[in-house]
Amino acid sequence: MLAVWCALATGISLMPAAQVQGQSARAPSTGELLSGVAQAMADNAARIQTLMAQGRIRHQKYFRDVEAPHVTLDAELWLTYQAPKFRLHLQYAPTGPGGDAPAARATLEQQTVLFDGQTVTTVEQRPDGEWRGDIYFEFHKQNMLRMAGFPFADPVTLWNEPLPVGRADLLASKTTPLLGGGFVGVLDKDTYRLKYYFLGDFPFDLRRVSSYRADEELPFRDWHLQWRQAHGIHYVERLVRRVNESPPADGDLSASGVSHEQIDLQFPKVVLNPAISPAACELSALALPEETPFYDHRVNINGKPKLLRWRGGQLVPHTP
Repeated sequence: MLAVWCALATGISLMPAAQVQGQSARAPSTGELLSGVAQAMADNAARIQTLMAQGRIRHQKYFRDVEAPHVTLDAELWLTYQAPKFRLHLQYAPTGPGGDAPAARATLEQQTVLFDGQTVTTVEQRPDGEWRGDIYFEFHKQNMLRMAGFPFADPVTLWNEPLPVGRADLLASKTTPLLGGGFVGVLDKDTYRLKYYFLGDFPFDLRRVSSYRADEELPFRDWHLQWRQAHGIHYVERLVRRVNESPPADGDLSASGVSHEQIDLQFPKVVLNPAISPAACELSALALPEETPFYDHRVNINGKPKLLRWRGGQLVPHTP
């Protein structure tokens, strides 16, 4: 587990707002704090015009009384980004017997998700060498990423996943400044409470977001972020999402064998704003076999997507 988890749980010092502000008696309001965070996030994102990264994503289930986790997805990642376009390639490792990855993904060797700013295209290769492509409208982007095993809306601005700071109800949070800079926010809802930590190393230093059910001390959802910076630009090097199961009320742990599930995304190799070919996020950048079928879900023909073929470096209508 990340070392910062324990630090966040036990090592944060709070102090009265007036002391943090020096001689001033007024601490920034929750709205002012969140507005400043949102602006800093937007400014940082705007500075990332291109990006190339290599990493890994793992989905794991932890069972009660079992030490080793069960890996349900393990994939190497290669990301090419050219705002707002991107190409995300996943090379899947076998999950072994009992893996619960969706059947469509469990039979894949690799998959690429392309976003050109208007449409989403997925290209799949199966272990038997068969290729297939699918084309969708932009609003399918998040679902296509999730189906590929990447359950996040955007592969670059990952800091938006744990806490969309623009959500209106966050203004009702109670915020407390931290001794070393930054602040902690707590939002009480009808059935749960949300707690988030900005540690203050830079203007939007989000490190942890935890959601707790009423009267429970163990978060049912827990996000942790690790950051790196280059050339004054910050990016998420590691993002962990953990979902904990609530123990049964009667204490019978046999009712649910899973104690928690975890998704761990890491990008240890990142190059910010490199020179990238204008075609880097287009189909022409892929080594596709001739006659690869593509199903255009934007066009309905007799209740089915329009069938296209990759021929001579472009998509052409299928001819029987």
